[in-house]
Amino acid sequence: MSLAIWHKFIHPITYHFRKKRGAILKQIFPDVENYRICDIGGSAHFWEKTGLRVNPDNITIYNISETETGSINKNENNKYNIIIYDGNKIPENDYSYDLVLCNSVIEHVPVSQRQSLINEIRRVGKNLFLQTPAYEFPIEPHFIMPFMHWFPRNIGRYLASISIWRILSRPEQKTIDNYFWGTKLLKSSDISRLLFDCTIIKEKFLGLTKSYIVICKRN
Repeated sequence: MSLAIWHKFIHPITYHFRKKRGAILKQIFPDVENYRICDIGGSAHFWEKTGLRVNPDNITIYNISETETGSINKNENNKYNIIIYDGNKIPENDYSYDLVLCNSVIEHVPVSQRQSLINEIRRVGKNLFLQTPAYEFPIEPHFIMPFMHWFPRNIGRYLASISIWRILSRPEQKTIDNYFWGTKLLKSSDISRLLFDCTIIKEKFLGLTKSYIVICKRN
């Protein structure tokens, strides 16, 4: 699988939206740059794109794989505390972090395990910032393919094989299958059910809801 061309295509796009999310974080949590932060399923390059001046020593990244955790600049990778874990119980005490961030992760978690992940995130963090792409948006963002997530899954699987992601990253068939079947976008009703007591912000693009941002504040 070749990721270099895909990264050259996708990083400028994600930079735009992640910088906007950084501004939202700063607005809602004015002291966020001094917080102790846990990033579930995150990466060094996410923080480099937010525009926030958070000391990497204050950020712990938990992920199930090292594949996408690195920095845009490989020389910066060792500045972040990256921990590979099983994706279930977060090995931290209750309220260990001022903020837990979970960006574009929950849609990759099996439906039956999503509430457990949410419970774990809320256990270790005093505050929560969660973002996930909206099912209602017409372009599936992982594959950059219009409408594929609205079709029956077998048709969506075919569209994944001719998507921009597939063309640029050139993955093996097994990787295509795993990525497609392991990705299921959430509807507004799914978000409300999982995080019924939190504030939901609709991230817009061209007047349409592109993503949901969920804020839970304990203090």
